[in-house]
Amino acid sequence: MLVDIMINIQSYGSIRKYGRVVFFSLLTFGIYYFFYLFWLFRDLDEHFKRAFEVEAESYPTKINPPTMIIFLILFPIYPIYVKYQLLHEHIATSNIRGKENCTVAYEAVVVFLVFGICTLGVLPIIHEHRWQKAFNDHILAHKKHAKRKRRKKRDG
Repeated sequence: MLVDIMINIQSYGSIRKYGRVVFFSLLTFGIYYFFYLFWLFRDLDEHFKRAFEVEAESYPTKINPPTMIIFLILFPIYPIYVKYQLLHEHIATSNIRGKENCTVAYEAVVVFLVFGICTLGVLPIIHEHRWQKAFNDHILAHKKHAKRKRRKKRDG
């Protein structure tokens, strides 16, 4: 009984709407985006802690959010690379798959460095939206998997 309650309470990450992030980032001249990145790093770390039992064989999403924020200030492209690398590899090696995966890390870095300025940030925004969508899909796949597991346990 307690295990069932814990499975119901357990969340595998937060589902975020990227349109809201863009709006508030523009409104606060980019300050909100730093908070958003911290929350994403925290979500990846929480996902590792909570989903490890279900996805023990998949690429880990373990990350240290405060360290990534320090890197974001000192060497901004590194946390972007890490974020894309962790999620892409995790979804690719996971037995719980959503509908899509995010861009490979090196492609994301090229988009941010080369095309970010040329397109006035439009291409990086599109890639960030796709990253968030892939993460959201993966979290929803976890919820469906947990629901099936509960149903199977209850029926069998």
